[in-house]
Amino acid sequence: MNTPEQQHIKQLPWYRQFWPWFLIALPGTVVIASIATFIIAASDPDAIVADNYYKKGLAINQDLSRLERAEKMGLQATLQIAGNGNKFRVYLKMADIKKPGELRLGIFHPTQVKKDQSLSLIQTAPGVYNGTGMTLLPGNWDIIIEPATKAWRIQRRIKISNDVSSYSLTDQAR
Repeated sequence: MNTPEQQHIKQLPWYRQFWPWFLIALPGTVVIASIATFIIAASDPDAIVADNYYKKGLAINQDLSRLERAEKMGLQATLQIAGNGNKFRVYLKMADIKKPGELRLGIFHPTQVKKDQSLSLIQTAPGVYNGTGMTLLPGNWDIIIEPATKAWRIQRRIKISNDVSSYSLTDQAR
C-alpha cells in the first residue's frame, strides 16, 4: 500500500531523468565520430598506393638492374641544395663514360604525394647539373637521379636539415 509520503513524490517524465539521456548519448557519440571519420577520409584520400601498382610491381626487377648498372659504372653523385631550398645542383662523376647533357631529378616525400616534384637538371659544366624547383622542407626525402634515356639510376633516401647543404647519394647505391 502507498503511504501518504510516497504519494507526494512525483515521478519525473523520462526526458527529465539522467539515465535515458546517458544511454542515448553513447550511440549518438559513435554516430558523430563516424561522420567525422568519413569526412576526414573523403577530404584527404590516401595517395600512397599507386593506381598502377601491378605494373610498378612488375617493374621492380628493371629498376634494380638500373641501380646495379649505376653501381657497376662507378657513378658518384652529390646533391647540393642552395637558395631557400629550391636550387638544386648535382655533381656527377662517371668513369670514362660520356656524361648526359640533362638529368632527371625526382624528389619524393615518403608520405605526402603533393610535395613530390620532378625536375630537369641542365649540364652547366662537365659533371655539374643545375635546376630550380619547389622549396624542400626539412625531413626525409627519396631522391632519384637518372638520365633521359633511363639507362641507369641513382636512388637514395636522405634526411634534409637546415644546417646541411650537400648530400652524397652514392655512399650506398640503394
